[in-house]
Amino acid sequence: MFHLPVCPHCGTVYRYKDTKKAIRKKENTCYHCQKRFRAKVFPTILVGAILPLVLCIALNIFLLTRMKDLKLLPLFAVTLGFLLIIYIIIPFFTKFKKIEDESKEKSNKKKG
Repeated sequence: MFHLPVCPHCGTVYRYKDTKKAIRKKENTCYHCQKRFRAKVFPTILVGAILPLVLCIALNIFLLTRMKDLKLLPLFAVTLGFLLIIYIIIPFFTKFKKIEDESKEKSNKKKG
């Protein structure tokens, strides 16, 4: 499931940069078919983030035990690097969902 999202209407694959913009906007329009969709980040990003966080903690503990005159800067740099990795992989855990037309939603409410 490690791939960039596609339009739920026409199947157009979105580039990394466009996916990042879609996540920020929430509701978007496909540049190919002009239909609306919503960008949603999977909760499974937590699973994808756990591995880098565990590695970060392990590396920080290793640095703390091996380096006698350790300053705060190396620990900060390691942690920042792993957070950057997590930030970079977020678009790969995004899915686009269709937005139903408001007219269809209103007609369904009247019927129900």
